[in-house]
Amino acid sequence: MSVKLVVMKSGQQIIADIKEMIVDDKAVGYYLTKPCAIELVGRDQEEVLVNSSKSAYDISLYPWIPLAKGEEVPIAMDWVVTFLDPVDMLMEMYQTNVLDSTTPWGEGLNRPEKECKTCR
Repeated sequence: MSVKLVVMKSGQQIIADIKEMIVDDKAVGYYLTKPCAIELVGRDQEEVLVNSSKSAYDISLYPWIPLAKGEEVPIAMDWVVTFLDPVDMLMEMYQTNVLDSTTPWGEGLNRPEKECKTCR
């Protein structure tokens, strides 16, 4: 596959490079490479829900499952609701701050308690 926005059963949105997990010629899940959870931070929570303009919220990326070793996370097929193409702004942010980054995976990305100004 390629870089996609993944919506999980839990409602969480993740951006990652996606590849199918094949066992005995059957797709049973996916490998998410360098998966980042997406957090929408609104100036006003009501504004985020009502107004979807870019000025209503900021986007933060942080490693999904940050305490795991490695860059690849396997997930079961039944945990995925859908795959979507990310909007250009999100794709550019992920490409620049994650895929093209020379820092080790997970370092320097946003975390809710530590904000990275370059990821906005």
